[in-house]
Amino acid sequence: IASAYSHELTKFGVKGGLTNYAAAYCTGLLLARRVNAEMKLPFEGVTEPDGALWNVDVDEYEGEGPARPFKAVLDVGLQRTTRGSRIFGGLKGACDGGLHIPHSDKNFPRPNGADEADADKHRHYIFGGHVADYMRQMQEEDVEKYNAHFSTYIAEGVDADSMEDMYTAAHAAIRADPSSKRQ
Repeated sequence: IASAYSHELTKFGVKGGLTNYAAAYCTGLLLARRVNAEMKLPFEGVTEPDGALWNVDVDEYEGEGPARPFKAVLDVGLQRTTRGSRIFGGLKGACDGGLHIPHSDKNFPRPNGADEADADKHRHYIFGGHVADYMRQMQEEDVEKYNAHFSTYIAEGVDADSMEDMYTAAHAAIRADPSSKRQ
């Protein structure tokens, strides 16, 4: 029905780091918006991501009325998953984009040692806060390594303080027009 790849995110304003949790979220969001556009479904999902568990309310769409949300199942194949892995960023993005994918929040990022999910911590990951934290840490500890490791971000003018703005703009661009753009 639809596909989305992280390398497409550059067309939506993500200027580097196409393999992190925040990029996986954007890719899932892009996929969901494309599926809903292709199927002509009215589901917007979460327009302001806050990291909280959210699922499309399927019962609301029973019987007469608007179409039911598109249901998908996350299949990770033989890959082992760990709490906070990028695959769950893609899952969260797809759900926030309006797809119905049954899940719980047990595998979303959370503070070390915490038994319960933490929406603020999850939001931090969705907007690349963990990358920004690492950028700040590396900039203080080893400037040479920082310049080598984050050269793509530096070349594009993205620093730790503008990381969240970049992802916020990317989310808005994906929602505005998720179609595949040619450059």
